[in-house]
Formats: sequence, C-alpha cells, structure tokens
Amino acid sequence: MTLPAGAGPPLHRRDRPASVVTGLLAVQVFFGFHYIGAKIILAWLPPMGWATIRAVSAAAILIPVVLLSRRKWPDNPQDHLRLAIYAVFGVALNQSFFVLGLSRTVPSHSALINTMIPVATLIIAILMGRETLNGSKAAGIAVSVAGALYLLAHSGLDLGEGILQGDLITLGNALSYSFFLVISKPILTKYRSDVVTAMLLLYGSIYIAAVGIWQLDAATLSLVPASAWGWAVFVILFPTVGAYLLNAYALKRVDSSLVALFIYVQPLIATALAALILGERPTIHLGIAGALIFAGVYLAVSGRIAEPAGARAPTVP
Repeated sequence: MTLPAGAGPPLHRRDRPASVVTGLLAVQVFFGFHYIGAKIILAWLPPMGWATIRAVSAAAILIPVVLLSRRKWPDNPQDHLRLAIYAVFGVALNQSFFVLGLSRTVPSHSALINTMIPVATLIIAILMGRETLNGSKAAGIAVSVAGALYLLAHSGLDLGEGILQGDLITLGNALSYSFFLVISKPILTKYRSDVVTAMLLLYGSIYIAAVGIWQLDAATLSLVPASAWGWAVFVILFPTVGAYLLNAYALKRVDSSLVALFIYVQPLIATALAALILGERPTIHLGIAGALIFAGVYLAVSGRIAEPAGARAPTVP
C-alpha cells in the first residue's frame, strides 16, 4: 500500500523526518511478509472467514487504544457517513479482494500487482481532476499498464488458468485501495490519523463480518494449527493495525511522489520469502512484468516530482 496523489507537503531531503521514512519502509516489510502469512492461513481458513477474523480483531485492538488516548472523535453524522463510505473501499473491498485473490494466485503475483497502486492512484486522481497529466506521467501509466496486462496474459501459461482469476481479483483490490487513497485525504486534515484508522476498521469490520462470519464454525477453527494462528496474530498486529496507522500517519506529512518509491520493496520481499518458505519459483514472465511495472511507476513518480507544486490540481474539494 502507498499514499494518494498530493498526500501532503513535499519534503526535501534535509526536511524528511527519519520516523516517517522508517515507518513507510516498515510498512513495505510488513506487507512483504503478509503475502506469505496470508497464503499459509488461507490453506486452513476460507477467505472471507479469515478476512472477518482479521478485520474484527484489528478493530477490537485499535479502538480501545485510541479511546484511552482521549483523542477527538468524529462529532457529526456527515463525518461518520464519509468514514463509512471510505471504509467500503479502504477496508471492506480492499481486504476482501486481497484474500479472495491471494487464495487463487501466488504471493509474487499478488505483490507485483499491488505495486500498481501508485499508478492506479495517479490515474484516479487525474480522472477526478486532482492531478494534471504530463508526458512523464502518461508514459509511466502506459508502461505500468502494459506490465500488468503482460502478467495477466501469461498467468495461465505458468501456473494454470485459475491464477488469472486470482490476479484479476487482486487487481480489484489495488484499484479499490487506490480510490480510497484519493478520496480519504480531506478527513485526515480534520481528525488525527489513529482516530480515522480506528473508525475505518470499525465500519469495515462490520461490512466484512456481515459476509464472512457465515464461513466460520467451530470445526473449521479447531483444525487450524498453532503455526497458522501465529501467522494470523502477526498479520493482525503488523500488516493490519501497524500498517494502517503508519500509512495514515504518513498521509498527513509526506508527498506521495516520495512515498510511491517505497512500494518497490514489497514485491522483492514477497517473492524472496515465497521462494524460501513456500517453494514458489519465479518465472521469466514475472520478471518481465515486474520490470515494466517498476519502470512505469518510476516514470509516473518522476513526472510528479518534476511538476511545479502550483501546477497540481487541488487535492481537497
């Protein structure tokens, strides 16, 4: 995951807080491990059942913590409505598509497709009039989309036709989260990031549980080994609670043209771990698609760095 277009004031090298950079790097490491942990968990639990456990547990952990901190909570129905809508895209669809896609594809494909999030966010921001289009951005979008299409076209050749379905669902996950990143910025200027995160997880967990709780029963849970539960605890604490908090924290402080670069780390970690832990073998098609997507993200991000700040479309309606 990464941050939306125009997420905050540009930070020059001398101004970058080390805590923000370290936190964003930690997010990518968490998610690199997340693909492996989730794949192991999904061998024992149905996708929406696991999504329910993840979302409800994360909300149950975070909400009391934020309540004890005595932060200012949303105080009008309109803000609650906005948060409920944002949670559809940033939590419910995002987490549901993630597990449904990963249950059908492999971690390296899932991680690589999610590397498209900066470019997908840029496309959505342009379509919504929040960013302007220049040559570098257009080239980056074209190259990244070509890489994604190449991966989708060759999914079945390497690992079977079922992988294509998983890759397409994972692409839906990336698009959902990208849309969330673009639309959620205004609420973060009004409330603290941990409060917004808690509310998003609360509403999102309600949506997910309404669908996924029916996939859980005592017999299913009793068969899950301790090792899988260990991965479940890790995913809930770090790639869920930790990553949401760190992303929301950075969203108020860091320009997305800098943050987008961090997403390169995610598929590299996930692919290496998948080979070491799951025995997954990277293919030449994965390498070609990865090179195209990485090049496209770089071009798109370069186009945003080179663009004068005053030339950007406003990010808050």
